[in-house]
Amino acid sequence: MNIVVCVKHVPDPEAPVTQFTVDSAGQKMVPAPAVVSVVSPFDENAIEAGLQLKEAHGGKVTVLSLGPLSSLEALKRGTRMGADDAVLVEGNDLPEPAPQTTAHILAKAIAKIGGYDLILCGRQAADWDQGQVGCGIAENLDLPYVSIVSKIETLEKALRIQCLTEDGYEVMEVSLPVVLTLTNEINQPRLTTVAGILRTTTMKIPVWSLQDIGVDPAAAVECGRLAELKNLRIPEVKVECQIVGGETPEEAALSLVNVLRSDKVI
Repeated sequence: MNIVVCVKHVPDPEAPVTQFTVDSAGQKMVPAPAVVSVVSPFDENAIEAGLQLKEAHGGKVTVLSLGPLSSLEALKRGTRMGADDAVLVEGNDLPEPAPQTTAHILAKAIAKIGGYDLILCGRQAADWDQGQVGCGIAENLDLPYVSIVSKIETLEKALRIQCLTEDGYEVMEVSLPVVLTLTNEINQPRLTTVAGILRTTTMKIPVWSLQDIGVDPAAAVECGRLAELKNLRIPEVKVECQIVGGETPEEAALSLVNVLRSDKVI
């Protein structure tokens, strides 16, 4: 089973919000220099799922990313975990790409890689949390798509998958090839081993330009015009505290009820 896993290099989502500012003119979030970039956490679950399927059924895992050269670090994380190959599509000719643009470009890269049975993505990236790239890839490649997958079982030329719903989960069977977006309930990503680090020390990851995969930058940007970012800001959180007391717990409770009634909360 040949698997392509799409990953994104993002500012550490665990960094405090105080480490970020908003560039109002460029309509983008700017992390402080101290904020490191990491593989988007759901994407690590996708890498782990791909590796487990390869170990059980053979084949290979290729990790793929779109971004600047710094995104090579995300791909190295995948190869150190055990991925066989990696490819970076350098998107320096683009502004911050919209999800539709990203999906269009990654689909072109996947078509160039070829020979795939399964395409895996995290359920959403940890920077914008839009969750649109996976379905966009499926649309561009005319493939079936299932989101928020929490379990995968292999059948002959098909998969039985479990995906989360608001009130439980749903089980379905899908034929290959297919695009899946995975949630963190599916597994626990493995740690990097010394053997994995040594194996990839001399590994050269190919870097493709947009032209290498037949993408016109202007046409790619046009794909992302389905939505327009009007405003980006860090919300102001105001907290007001009112202490409600009483001589006894019963008096305090009655005072609280009176306050809630006067504020029309109850």
